[in-house]
Amino acid sequence: MLGLLLLTTLAMADGLETPETSYVGASILQGDTDVTFEEVLNIESEPDPETYAFFEGNTLYVGNSDEYGNSIDGIVEFFWFQSSIDRGTDFYVAVIKVRATPGNDCPWYLGGTDCELWADDWQDIGEYPVVSVEAITDVTREQGAFRWDWAVPFENYGIDAYGQMSFSNQYGIGSASSSGAEGSALTAVTIPDGTNINGVPVSGGVGAESEVQVKGFLSSEFKVQTQYDVTLYEWDVFVNGRADLMAWDVFLNLGARADQSAYHEFFLPLQVEFGHPFTMDEFNFLASFDTGNINPFAHELGLSLKDITISVPYWEPEPTDEEIDETETFPEDTGLESDTGESEVDESLDPNESENSLELNTSAPVKSGCSTAPAKFSYATFILIFSLVFSRFRNRV
Repeated sequence: MLGLLLLTTLAMADGLETPETSYVGASILQGDTDVTFEEVLNIESEPDPETYAFFEGNTLYVGNSDEYGNSIDGIVEFFWFQSSIDRGTDFYVAVIKVRATPGNDCPWYLGGTDCELWADDWQDIGEYPVVSVEAITDVTREQGAFRWDWAVPFENYGIDAYGQMSFSNQYGIGSASSSGAEGSALTAVTIPDGTNINGVPVSGGVGAESEVQVKGFLSSEFKVQTQYDVTLYEWDVFVNGRADLMAWDVFLNLGARADQSAYHEFFLPLQVEFGHPFTMDEFNFLASFDTGNINPFAHELGLSLKDITISVPYWEPEPTDEEIDETETFPEDTGLESDTGESEVDESLDPNESENSLELNTSAPVKSGCSTAPAKFSYATFILIFSLVFSRFRNRV
């Protein structure tokens, strides 16, 4: 029985030092400020001590586990595009990374000591996804919808291969003033020999690439992208997208390596009216496990986040060269005469006072073109004093 192992190791072409998620022309939203949620419950809509959801910086961590050691874990980051096609809305994208890991403590009386991912084989009844992600919103509020046409992946696809394979996910929306481009892409950038994508053989080997799903035109100025490695054999992804629902289900077709982890990444684009928050009523994560060969029923494990609110971050664009050139400059006050014919004298601080006292100089302005010292006597007073002194001097003589 062949299964699916999707490793969470970094697979960027530049090496391990390259970030797993990169973005340009977008802002990552701040946890517990730009993005908040009300509560986290298990799939039975009950509080569970094994269920967790918290922000570490701007990254949202979610997960749940059971008594058998099975677990489902997710990492989510939210981005806001700083500029986009003018549709009168704000655009966001949530990058979702989810993993299902089987435990090793399944009951011996059910046929084994190791749990497995649920696979489509003869001893199990029904088909259940090994990884499932579901986002739900209420469009009757008329404040936001999912852009299912640009989700990554945005349509069903299947992979039939054995060996390591690298995928690249991208979504971008350019500004109306530039290219106005919008697009998304799921691309296989490293392909093992003998791979079939959607039932069609593709060329493998070193340097092999294949477009799994590519739509629209990606802007190099406004884009969010990831790249990751997987090791897999025969699996399918089924997509259901509407304005109020975006859901992905990953199924294993065979289970030879069902005791390994299953991993996948998804891009969820969001659109909401300018200045309004986007509310996601439910954000659900689910995994299905086989707890023993004697037990023919799937064991489901998951969690649900309630009332996630996404808001525009504080962002101030850098001024352009034209805006800098158009900035008004004001000349320094030179004390020249005003329109009233009186020279304007700067009000200054008393040098004996502190700067915080702000006591203004109330002396009257001086009509003088050369002296800057304030006059204490008028011209007429000066003539009068001079005349009196001269008169007394002449009488004595």
